Amino acid sequence: MSEMKMKNLPRFLLLAFCGLYNSAQASTIYDIQSGVTVFADTVAGHSGLYYDQTFSGDLTSSITGNAISAAVTGSDLTKYAWTADSRIPTGPANAYIDLSFSNNIYNGDGADLVLFFAGNGTRFKDGHIEPFLFSIDVGADGVNEGGLFGVTTTTTSAIYGNKFYASYALIDLDAFGYDKTTPLGNIRVYLGDSSMPALAALGAYHTTVVPLPLSSVLFSSGLALLGWIGRRKTL
Repeated sequence: MSEMKMKNLPRFLLLAFCGLYNSAQASTIYDIQSGVTVFADTVAGHSGLYYDQTFSGDLTSSITGNAISAAVTGSDLTKYAWTADSRIPTGPANAYIDLSFSNNIYNGDGADLVLFFAGNGTRFKDGHIEPFLFSIDVGADGVNEGGLFGVTTTTTSAIYGNKFYASYALIDLDAFGYDKTTPLGNIRVYLGDSSMPALAALGAYHTTVVPLPLSSVLFSSGLALLGWIGRRKTL
């Protein structure tokens, strides 16, 4: 997966910078949240040590189990979980949280998933600013791997006591080669950053199969009819 991420890095860096450039015109986090049909409601597993909004600053009181679930499931964006660089596991596992939906979700038209983050869409490292990037895997066992995605910073800060802004990232499942009819319930979110943003929630837009537009149905029917006529003529 790391090789694929590196290949996609220039393209996603450009997308991330474009998102940051347009952040002044971004919607509020409440506008983005209002369109969500269902939120992930179960943490199926995780790797790494995580901290929440009550972080004391000494990295000695990480959260586990129910506390992680409370931080990243449902629609409460005031709670979140993040991991520090020093708490990221070594090797290919990285730091991740597996989230599941009780309702099956589907790949529809346009954006299918939205991830909510606490914090701005940039991080500071070695004296310079970098866009915050994350990745996700889709489906059981992460069989559908994605590239790197950037986040968009909104102008909403009241939700976090005016200390920092809220951010979000829209995901189209077309980027994973996911078809329109297979139900989906499991998402793995990789978080390997020592600064904000921190994962607050994962939402989905489509809980039923999105029907094909009438024009597509008629076109397909027309092709089938022409094929039938063609076969009749050869008999």
